Amino acid sequence: MQIYPRFKLWLEDAEGRFLLGEGTCELLEHIRSTGSLSDAARKSGISYAHAWKKIRKLERNLDTKLVDRSRGGSGGGSSTLTEDGLSLLERFKSIEERMNETIGRL
Repeated sequence: MQIYPRFKLWLEDAEGRFLLGEGTCELLEHIRSTGSLSDAARKSGISYAHAWKKIRKLERNLDTKLVDRSRGGSGGGSSTLTEDGLSLLERFKSIEERMNETIGRL
């Protein structure tokens, strides 16, 4: 029988409240790559409203802006990660990569 270790990563605040997991990380990745919250939501398989709610909750819990948004017009709106948004995404990805390396050695 072959058994493989797996893990699920999420980040919490000092009080143990959930902040960021794989789903929201994926959403941030898609915002970075598409420049659009609507496209990012679609790629993540969630509604625009749900994506917007996730971002607002995370920003509120961290007390920082993670996504800069501009309203749509004839050319449509745009969404880009702020420096804090990029930093959070990179931190999560770095931790995930190190954990994958560690698990791979088991």
